[in-house]
Amino acid sequence: MLPRMSETNYDRKICEAILGREWLRLLETAEAWIEAEPGEPVARLALIIGFLLMGNYREAYEHHQLLFSSLGGDDPASTMEDHAARLRAFAERLVKDHPESPGPRLFLGLTLAQAGDLEGAIREYKVEARLDPEDAFPHYFQGQAHQALGRLDMAIRGYREAVKLAPQDVRMRLNLGTACHLQGNLETAIAQYREAIKLNPSDPLLHYNLGLVLSDQGRLEPAIAAYKESARLNPEDALVHYALGLVQETKGSFSQAIAEFEAAVRLAPTLAIAYTRLGWIHYNQRKVPQAAEAFEKAVQCDGKDPHALHGLGLTKLAMRKEEEAVDLLRQAFSLEERPDRKNMIRGVLVKVGAVMP
Repeated sequence: MLPRMSETNYDRKICEAILGREWLRLLETAEAWIEAEPGEPVARLALIIGFLLMGNYREAYEHHQLLFSSLGGDDPASTMEDHAARLRAFAERLVKDHPESPGPRLFLGLTLAQAGDLEGAIREYKVEARLDPEDAFPHYFQGQAHQALGRLDMAIRGYREAVKLAPQDVRMRLNLGTACHLQGNLETAIAQYREAIKLNPSDPLLHYNLGLVLSDQGRLEPAIAAYKESARLNPEDALVHYALGLVQETKGSFSQAIAEFEAAVRLAPTLAIAYTRLGWIHYNQRKVPQAAEAFEKAVQCDGKDPHALHGLGLTKLAMRKEEEAVDLLRQAFSLEERPDRKNMIRGVLVKVGAVMP
């Protein structure tokens, strides 16, 4: 733990860490400052950026929520804009004092991104990339900003440059793989995930993402192997079991699919989508009581899921509870956006005389 310092000394230590691009030192100093002054927004900002640069995105997100949900605090004269302006002024002052130093430019870019100014962030990242052509971070964070703005091609370009500059950094490959997956370039996504797994074989997220791409490619057995490895590395991840269930269902291995969906809801009792899948498997196997139970739980967890409402409506019809069924099917019809499913629901409503043909 760093020794207690005055606010001015914290400020100075933070600036020194940014200038030296000593990101672990930045993080440790910010942690000490937050411990001393939990309400200090610049300390919280430095902590967020330290976590981002060290690759701890969950902690960064949690502190981002704390920072921007608490802006204004207990002082009615203090506004969110005042605090955001202070954060920006801190980073801009550092750039002004050291215009040729890449660290402050990166810090300013990340500050602007945290405040929602992604275009401004991109401009700063570009300057930092010119100041240090060997640094992967400005390209990486440019990729993130472009992706958030819906510019997938430009995001991929940034991630590719980041991977070229830092081929051993798993984060760069993970983001490139994810962007290529979104673009539909599945082979490149698979290649990036496999390279990332070589670098960090114990990361369950990498195996899970690889499984997603292989599944989308229709390579079900390799997808199952990837998901199982992810589940082995992180047995508490309900979404991995859900994904495994989907692949097993696609294969027609319904008993294995049921087992995986049941594992998913044991781990995440409010995972509505898993209850819905269970409900449809049971319904298609004419196991009406089991289907009704699963659909009921799905609707309890998410009363706006049209697929669950549709399934529950059908089970109610099978149980001869027509009034309940019609009400559920009407709800499903109003919420459903997929034309094929909407037509199916309407067909059932016509059949029972609830709407005119």
